[in-house]
Amino acid sequence: MDGNLSRSTHEFVSSDLEEDMEGAIQNDRWEDLREDNAAQAPQKLFATIDAAPPFVSVVIPCYNEERFIGEVLENLAKQYDSRYYEIIIVDGMSDDCTREIVAKFKSSHPDIKIRLIDNHARNIPVALNIGIKAARGDIIVRLDAHSIASNNYIRRCVEVLQRGDVAIVGMPWCIRAGAETLTAQAIALAVSHPFGIGDAKYRLIDSLCSEQIVDTVPFGAFRKELWYELGGFNEDLLTNEDYDFNYRARLRGGRVLLDPAAHCDYFARATIKDLARQYARYGSWKAQMIKRHPRSLRWRHIIAPLFVAYMIITLVSGLFWSPAQVGLLFAIGLYVLLALLCAVSLSRKVNEFRLVFLLPIIFFVLHFVWGGSFLLGLFRRPCRLSATERSRKDIGGS
Repeated sequence: MDGNLSRSTHEFVSSDLEEDMEGAIQNDRWEDLREDNAAQAPQKLFATIDAAPPFVSVVIPCYNEERFIGEVLENLAKQYDSRYYEIIIVDGMSDDCTREIVAKFKSSHPDIKIRLIDNHARNIPVALNIGIKAARGDIIVRLDAHSIASNNYIRRCVEVLQRGDVAIVGMPWCIRAGAETLTAQAIALAVSHPFGIGDAKYRLIDSLCSEQIVDTVPFGAFRKELWYELGGFNEDLLTNEDYDFNYRARLRGGRVLLDPAAHCDYFARATIKDLARQYARYGSWKAQMIKRHPRSLRWRHIIAPLFVAYMIITLVSGLFWSPAQVGLLFAIGLYVLLALLCAVSLSRKVNEFRLVFLLPIIFFVLHFVWGGSFLLGLFRRPCRLSATERSRKDIGGS
């Protein structure tokens, strides 16, 4: 996806926000809002709750999702009062049957407000900014065309946000196989296991028994007001835009809540090739995120890069220094042992022992591709600050 294309849309969003602010200043309302924003705006909203529930806008970035988009929409259709509810699909000009499926769903559900908006930039942060800017809702629920929300998802998001003690709420993933193959099953198991992905709690649904304050959630729900305050999603980050948004919210004192009372069924990649592409993108853009916000670094972000760096250093130095060869063999042996132990445990859990031979390969692809692309990303030219960030400098000093 072209980062240059995304910047033009971001500048359009930013300029529109500036115009809105200028208009408010002329009406002597912006200064009052800015000074009392955190306390007064929620109170004003809560004062109307008895009269009507808050309006909710579900925003779904989408591109070539004909396999899933129909089920996604059917699942969301009855989750909230249709009088105060809309679903916005921001489509990157899909060339499969996605748009036709959306149009058919819209015609068969006239009681539900369905909007299809074009996203010529074809990337997620631009799609989110376009969709949220057009949204009518006080509450934004960001979802994905590749995941199915549980039946209570939307109402639960609204309930939590109405409490007023968190800025962003998200639900854990229940990761499903992207196809009915052994490889797809192995991938789904690997990307929902601590050995595969560390302590990303939203992926570890089996270990969650209560609400937790976390560093990030995958598909957050939040008030549109927060989106305005943060200047939208950062369009210079083509991946990790959620983490960046959540991090900036936390810098401003907002809390991010992971709530297991609802969940999303997320469909993992179905092939090793697609998995490698996905995690190469994740690793590279995570490095850009870390360069922008160094204090956002977590231990799970550095284990795989350190492993890859150690392997490369000992492999090269082993050509000239024999003790390095011993260190390399020890690291490989320990890694294989840990991978096999996890593979045996997972295979027993699902009663499929052929996975014992496949899971270590999946684990290695996850770690080596993510870690290697992260290291390469560190040496890429630092990504340019967005227009909004240039005007606000570093929020919180990071």
